[in-house]
Amino acid sequence: MTSLRQLLNTFESYAQTDALWCICTDPEKRHNRWNEQEFFATGEKEVEKVLAYLRFLGVSVDSEATALDFGCGVGRLTRALGRHFKECWGVDISPTMIRLARQFNEASNHCKFSVNQTDSLDRFNDGHFGFIYSSIVLQHIRKRHVQNYIREFVRILKPGGVLVFQVPDRYKCGTLRTVRNKLRLRSRLTSLLSRRSDGRSIEMHCIEESGIRKLLLNTSTRVIDVKLTNSTDNSFFASLEYLEEEPREGYISKQYCVVKSR
Repeated sequence: MTSLRQLLNTFESYAQTDALWCICTDPEKRHNRWNEQEFFATGEKEVEKVLAYLRFLGVSVDSEATALDFGCGVGRLTRALGRHFKECWGVDISPTMIRLARQFNEASNHCKFSVNQTDSLDRFNDGHFGFIYSSIVLQHIRKRHVQNYIREFVRILKPGGVLVFQVPDRYKCGTLRTVRNKLRLRSRLTSLLSRRSDGRSIEMHCIEESGIRKLLLNTSTRVIDVKLTNSTDNSFFASLEYLEEEPREGYISKQYCVVKSR
């Protein structure tokens, strides 16, 4: 799994340099200028918005169940989910991110963290989680691994459980602008790397909605809703918004709400 190894090395470099800014890339917070309280407040705001969205859809979430924050980083969303669920696990590919997550969330008794460096989640039994959430994570992972992760989400989701995940659908605009925007995104993130860096840049990967629906076809799940989000916008800065229409250009981000049959 060469691509996962490359992803691990890249995010280890980020985590060791400027971990909070790597997750929430607000230019004003670069060079370790994130205030811890403000940083984790963005996670609380996002989780509240997602749960309100589920209530609007009429989707019931079991607060007595265990939740999973996939690609947890330092636990920005794990901590917030831990306030709504009996227990929340955060998993991440980076050992440094997990070490920091445990430090930042030492007082959060509902939160547990684990390193996961394969595209399997075999440390968790079938039907272990009542709620699974992933945001601004799958977009950096190659398609074949994302497909495996989604299959694993379905496996470890309990009957009646809810899965919410975000992935870019496609890139929208002409070739020249495509190149310019990709270079802009790359320059924002590679600037994190220290002198030890080998110059790796973060990747963005898309899966169209038809591909996601095909992947979930003939599983024990049902796609309840698909919502456009601002998650791939250059000015996202961990402030989730739901969009009524596609942006004119750039990555088109979609959030999927999936429920497993009882």
